[in-house]
Amino acid sequence: MKKSNLLIIHSTPFLLGILLSYLFWQSNILLLFIYIIATVITILAGKDKKAESWVLLYGLIIGFLVETIGTHISGYQSFTKPEILSIPYWIIVVWGYAFVLMKRINFIIVFGTPWGRKN
Repeated sequence: MKKSNLLIIHSTPFLLGILLSYLFWQSNILLLFIYIIATVITILAGKDKKAESWVLLYGLIIGFLVETIGTHISGYQSFTKPEILSIPYWIIVVWGYAFVLMKRINFIIVFGTPWGRKN
């Protein structure tokens, strides 16, 4: 498959995430479940489950740190529906989900496949 087609396919979850966040931002718990389900499906549908699970964990940790610093510590940002340390639950999951998607997009750009191997 062409790189451009793969990039479009693997970028679509970002666009869907933006749309879902726009539609359901007032329900933290609903967005949390939507993003957990999307993340689990994304990883289970992939070929690098172990590696992507580690990427997800790293993204969750980094996302939590960035959002905690931005909201709770420095206060340069805020959310209208905060839950834990002034952060909506779902936004931390979004960070992990985005890290997995960005890993795939990076591999498409470099290797021509989302799995990091030459075709």
